[in-house]
Amino acid sequence: MGCVVSESLETLLLRLSEAGETATLWGRQAKPHLGSEFERLLARRILVEQAPATEWPVCASCECGLDARPVQAVGDRYIAPCPYDHRCDVTLDNDDLRSFRIDGEVLIKEIAAASGIPDEPELVLPGIWHLGRLGSKRAVFGVLSISAAMQPGLIVAMRAAARGQPVTLVAPPLPTSERQQFKQAGIHLVAVRDAIGHNGAAWALDPARLAPHIVGEPRLVIARSIKSVSLDGIDCALSDQTFKLLCLLAARARGDQPFATTRDIEQEIWGASLHRVSRPARDVVRELREALAAGASEPDAVRRLIENKRNRGWRLTLAADAIDLRN
Repeated sequence: MGCVVSESLETLLLRLSEAGETATLWGRQAKPHLGSEFERLLARRILVEQAPATEWPVCASCECGLDARPVQAVGDRYIAPCPYDHRCDVTLDNDDLRSFRIDGEVLIKEIAAASGIPDEPELVLPGIWHLGRLGSKRAVFGVLSISAAMQPGLIVAMRAAARGQPVTLVAPPLPTSERQQFKQAGIHLVAVRDAIGHNGAAWALDPARLAPHIVGEPRLVIARSIKSVSLDGIDCALSDQTFKLLCLLAARARGDQPFATTRDIEQEIWGASLHRVSRPARDVVRELREALAAGASEPDAVRRLIENKRNRGWRLTLAADAIDLRN
């Protein structure tokens, strides 16, 4: 029931939805996000408020043997007492006791509608929906829970529903073995948390991410040993700081964690000591964008290659096989 303040509401709900039918948003998690958008999700019944909690988790290190401790009303507040140590009692308010069920089916419909998909999503298997087509002649499927994405028969069911069209699956983060199975089956797997938020719309899927990048000559070539960078065949002149930042973003883009936070960037450029940080990370990002755009035929498009998502950091939007990062 901990609160993760740094996440956007969309990212938080998608992360919690990975649990499947039991997906629940607790009041303490919801507090930073209460407002008009939260009320809209309640009105749309993406979030369904449940009865106030009557129990609270026990202390992490407690040996009381209880599964949960009862919540007790004390005047105008609530207490979840620890049976062993009253110093570990938890004081709660009304918002803490609230909880909301996340309706995965309604959320999938919200994603489809925000993405401009006209048809109603079609349930293919439990927790798996055929969304339709978006931006390419590919059949797009959506899944929010990890267990649904790993159920037997999924690949066969999607192929049958796709009727010969190539398949894209928008899914939560999956283990390497499952990702490899989808790749071997020719299914393009897209992380749902990375794909939403297109053009500033909270739940809209980015059409450009729904089709695999066509393998060819890498667009970005970085040689670390000689500090050389070329983008689309054009040599780029970078400062020491912007070169370090580009290497960091390129390495992240080729791995499983594409985003680099402000702290990641500071550590890469200035080391572990905060006292050595001489300028904001966003200024280095801005300088890198301009350095890459200099001489480009479409400078605005090049600037957009470095993307910022609220509370997640910056990432390089090039596909992994479009980047040649060598020593």
